Amino acid sequence: MELYVVLLMVIIPILFVSLSFIGYSYYVENSKNSNILRLLKDDSNKIIEHKQEYAHKDNENVSWLRKNLGYAGFNHPYAEYVFILISLGFGFLSASFINFVASSAMIFVISFVIFSFFPLLFMKKMIDNRREEFNFGLKMIIDKVVSMMKSGVGFEQALKKSIATSKSKFTQQVFNIYVNEKDILGEDKTFEKMFTMVESKELRIFYLTVSIGRQSGGKFSNTLEKLRKTLHDQGEIKQEITSSTKEVKVGSYMIVGLVVFIYIMMDDAMNGVLSEHFFGSSEGKIQMFFIIVWIAFGLFVNSMLAKVK
Repeated sequence: MELYVVLLMVIIPILFVSLSFIGYSYYVENSKNSNILRLLKDDSNKIIEHKQEYAHKDNENVSWLRKNLGYAGFNHPYAEYVFILISLGFGFLSASFINFVASSAMIFVISFVIFSFFPLLFMKKMIDNRREEFNFGLKMIIDKVVSMMKSGVGFEQALKKSIATSKSKFTQQVFNIYVNEKDILGEDKTFEKMFTMVESKELRIFYLTVSIGRQSGGKFSNTLEKLRKTLHDQGEIKQEITSSTKEVKVGSYMIVGLVVFIYIMMDDAMNGVLSEHFFGSSEGKIQMFFIIVWIAFGLFVNSMLAKVK
């Protein structure tokens, strides 16, 4: 009965809000399509102006979730709705399992909220991995472009050859947009499209370097050489920071391991009284749940503090 009340008070309202959001988005899309069909009767110049206006508004109104899903590689039109449903489903299933072990409405609600954010953490991890892979491939491409330009090869030809020989399939996928669509969309629009695929400050710096080089009308291999050196120095500094922060993380895990060891020793010395309380009674299970949540929260905060960008 307790679980049924929680379902009515928490899950159903959240699902109702999510479905309402999906319905509203569908209505907005249909309205846009209806307006475009209506405009087909107008002058062709007006049609173009309205389409440009819609495109501009769409770029401005892209939600944070849709943008990050794009960085993670999920570009389907309904990716954001699927992600919300997966988050709610994962939170509900995880909370139901924990509630089966320690039956409590409060634990169910807290577990649901916590585990609903797990898909978000997984998405951020995917974004970080894609960014790391792309940035490494970008450095290799810049190295090859600079070497070929110093040998007298033009920028366009050097870039195409460097992309073709890149070992990173994802980096190739992003730069193939430049190769295939630059002449159609123009350089600026092509890079804007690339920016939606990967969250990389290095790519934006590369774009600015190329753009400034184009405007100067001269050879910009020296500018690319400075960029290459900067990215390599940045990589070395990052490796040093990673090595330093690992010590902090290992120390935290050692402390947690020590707490577990002390608990086992005390429980053994007290003839299992601690285990009987924390795992054999409802009050003890609730206390153990909050202890685990607090330790996990501490490890998470420590991981965030030790992360240096």
